[in-house]
Parts: sequence; C-alpha cells; structure tokens
Amino acid sequence: MDGNELKRRYAAGETNFSGANLSGVNLYGADLIGISLPTADLHGATLVFAYLNRAILRKANLIGTKLCGANLNQATLTSANLHNADLHGATLQNADLRGTNLTLAYLLDANLIGADLRGANLSGANLTGACLRGANLREEARVYVATMRGAKLRRADLRGANLTGVDLAKVDLSGANLSEATLREVNLCGADLSEANLSGAFLTEANLSEANLRYANMTNVKLERAKLLEADMTGVNLRGSLLADAKLNKAQLSKANMSACRLVRADLSRANLSEANLSDSDLIEAYLARTNLTNANLSKANFTRAELSSAYLTGANMSGTTMPDGIIQGY
Repeated sequence: MDGNELKRRYAAGETNFSGANLSGVNLYGADLIGISLPTADLHGATLVFAYLNRAILRKANLIGTKLCGANLNQATLTSANLHNADLHGATLQNADLRGTNLTLAYLLDANLIGADLRGANLSGANLTGACLRGANLREEARVYVATMRGAKLRRADLRGANLTGVDLAKVDLSGANLSEATLREVNLCGADLSEANLSGAFLTEANLSEANLRYANMTNVKLERAKLLEADMTGVNLRGSLLADAKLNKAQLSKANMSACRLVRADLSRANLSEANLSDSDLIEAYLARTNLTNANLSKANFTRAELSSAYLTGANMSGTTMPDGIIQGY
C-alpha cells in the first residue's frame, strides 16, 4: 500500500490498518488522527509533521522512520520499535511508550511531557533539550525497567519526572532540570550532572558514586542513604539538604555550600571540604576521619559525638561550633 491509498481510505472513514505494509511510504504532513496501525511496518517511512494524535501504533515497526515535528500526543506506542528513528521536535505528550525500543533514537527538543516510558529502552538515544516534565520512567517490580545507559539528556527538562529505579549510569545530564524529580534508588554512577538543577529532588538511596555534580543546584534535596563515593561536587549548592547516613567517602566538596544540611551519621571520611560552607549544619555522629576541612566555615555546626579527631581543621571558622564532646567553641 502506498501513501496515497492510505490517505484516500482514511479520508473515506477507514481507520483500522493493522499489520499494513507501509515501509518507505511518504506521509509528510498527513492528517491521520486516531488511525490504528498495530504491528504495521513503517520502517523508513516519512511522517514528518504528520498528525498522529491518539494513533494506535502498538508493536509497529518504525525503525529509521522520520517523525520530525510529528504530533503523537496521546498515541499508543507500546512495544513499538523506534530504533534510530528521527523524532526531532516531535510532540509525544501523554503518549504511552511502555516497552518501546528507542535505542539510538533522535529526540532532540522533543516534547515528552507526561509520557509513560516505563520499560522503554533509551540506550544511546539523544534527548538533548527534550522536555520530560512529569514523565514516568519508574521501575515497577522489575516488569517495567527503563534503560537509559549512554543516553544524552543534556539540558533536558525533567521537572517532576518519576525515574525511580532507572539505570542512568554514565548518562549526560549536564545542565538538565531535574527539580522536584523522583530519583529514588536510581543508578547515576559516573553520570554527568554538572550545573544541573536538582533542587527539591528525591534521591533517597540513589547511587551517585563518581558522578560529576560540579556547581549543581541541589538545594533542599533528599539524599538519605545515598552513595556519593568519590563524586566530584566542587562548588555544589546543597543548602538545606538531607544527607542522613549518606556515604561521601573521598568526595570532592571544595567550596561547596552545605549550610543548614542534615548530615547525621554521614560518612565524610577522606572527603575534601576545603573552603566549604557547613554553617548551621547538623553532623551528629558523622564520620570525618582524615576529612579536609581547611578554611571551611563550621560556624554553629553541630559535631556532637562525631569522629573529628583526625580531620584537618587549619584555618576553619569554628565560631559557635559544637564539638564532639558537646563543648561549644567561643563560649
């Protein structure tokens, strides 16, 4: 079937084209709202600027399909194959993309607001500048596990997105907006989050070991029991964040703003906090073995029962600091 025949039959009121062979067809700008194309073969087809709102494309073959600027709002693409598809500037708002293959797909500046991406494979996909506000990528009983290893999410908008349990190891999220996002138990090992906005995000039990968080905005973040071993957090803003029981061994936190943080029982051994601001922070029972606190601002910080005996404190501001034995400096 060619594109003209499809459009003619659709215009006549036919909407069900299940299993149709439409490989390589040209449907540029076609109005196909609500069309049903489950298991159809559309590989290599041109659907640039096509209207596919509420289209049924379940298990469709869309390998290498050109969908630039296409409207796929509320479309059903469950288990579809979009490997290497071009979705530059496409809108997929509230689309159902569960179990979809989006490996190496080009999603630059795509609109994925509210999309359901549980179980989708986004390995190697380019989502630079894409908007995923409120998108759902959470892991559910290992049934829907989104895969995003190697994906490019530079400057992506992920505000409020649910990424619980997602594998984001080594993903490029530099400059991305993840404010208020849910990232519980997420794997962000080696990920690039430099200058990202994570304010108000939930990162409980997340793994950020060796991640690049240089100059990231992490104000009021929940990081209980998170792993940040050897993470580069130079100049990060963690003001007001919760890091109870967090592991920050050998983390680079020079010039970080950690004022008013809760670091109860946190492990900061061998971390570099030179020139960091820890004023008004709560470090009760924290572990600071050989931690570098040179020239740090520790004013009014609480180190009750903390291990501080081998920490480097040269030049630190300890005005009003509560020491491990309960004695308050300067009083």
